[in-house]
Amino acid sequence: MKRSALLLFAISVILLTSCGASVEDLLVAPSLTADQSAILSAIREANTERTMLKYPISGEWRTPIQFLDFNNDGVEEAVVFYSAAPEVNARIAVLEKAGGTWSILSELPGGGPEVNSVQILSGVNTNLLVEWGSVNPSNRQFAVYNYENNALRVGFNEECSDILMEDFSGSGMLEFCYVTAMTPDEPFRIVYTDDSGGQGYTSSTEIELRHEMVALLSLKARKDAERRHFIYVDAVIEGNRTATEVFTIEKGEFARLELEMDLDISLLSVRRNDLICRGFPGVRNEGMMIPSEAPPRETIVDESLWTFWYHIENVSLSHEFTSYVNMALNLNIGVPEEWPDRVVVAESEEDQRLFVFSDVNAGEVLFEIKVLRVEDNPGEYESEGFQTIQRGAGGVYRYLYRAGRYCTAREEWYIIENFYGIIN
Repeated sequence: MKRSALLLFAISVILLTSCGASVEDLLVAPSLTADQSAILSAIREANTERTMLKYPISGEWRTPIQFLDFNNDGVEEAVVFYSAAPEVNARIAVLEKAGGTWSILSELPGGGPEVNSVQILSGVNTNLLVEWGSVNPSNRQFAVYNYENNALRVGFNEECSDILMEDFSGSGMLEFCYVTAMTPDEPFRIVYTDDSGGQGYTSSTEIELRHEMVALLSLKARKDAERRHFIYVDAVIEGNRTATEVFTIEKGEFARLELEMDLDISLLSVRRNDLICRGFPGVRNEGMMIPSEAPPRETIVDESLWTFWYHIENVSLSHEFTSYVNMALNLNIGVPEEWPDRVVVAESEEDQRLFVFSDVNAGEVLFEIKVLRVEDNPGEYESEGFQTIQRGAGGVYRYLYRAGRYCTAREEWYIIENFYGIIN
């Protein structure tokens, strides 16, 4: 019986395909209610019979007609997304019902041909956040709409490379931090927009990013124990190098973190949520740390081996931690403070997943890290004195270590406590 059903299904798919039908052709929009049909008729009467409703592609609000009390007068209005040929961009309109008839109160052209997503922002005033389909697929087009005195108003309308949406100030209102889109002969800017004045999302602070920035890689936010937000702008800069700029949002104030030390904060491959800016055990459990390629002193043997972590205090940095990082193997090995002055790291020529920490002057092996695939048997290595640092039920790697005879108990403990390998 199951085979017959599968055969019939396969035949139906073949017949539909041969007739030129696609999956999209089979998707039918839900039937309109009486109010929705009346609203569509009013829209078409004001435009053209070729007017079509535009369904949001993603998000929780997937209907082209939203009913909400947009102006807080106790009566729901209808917010409608539609296209009116021959215009390319979609439109947004607000309608009200009076005497059983729907009529258009206000309408505006949208920011793109499609409605990517819609979000209702509640607060002192109701706002509508719309992501429009951008003509340039590498950028994103956002607009925030509010409705006052029977007129749609735009709080902000920006095409951007990336955007963060969060209550950064603790005001209970959603706020925005975004990097502007790539524009010929114009530098990138980072913009912080909130609704602190209660008049819609109109108050903004703009800061120009570095002039040699070529493209944005990522925009990420972190919050420290004092509820201060750090915004990391990871970017490609001229010469095919990567670097990071850091900004702070504290009590609604947006500012660049002006570092007293002349550091280019290095980008650790693709910045990881679970590796960057974490408090390492035994070092600091609060606050923020940032990585840099800039060494804290001149006595370090091979500075290119290490990543130096600096703790942020106000606008100054203090060196807190040094580690060996291998992003390909999710490997982060914290080392005692004196090691960078006398220790080199070598990868085994026979197996590129064995890392040997040796004293460069004495030629003594201090510590070894062995990275095994999860399916590999660690037995032969355990028989040679290797011990497990971290195990996991899933993932790619497991990590073994062996302390040399010249590694002190304090150094061994420090490395194990500050080891950060990711299995799952």
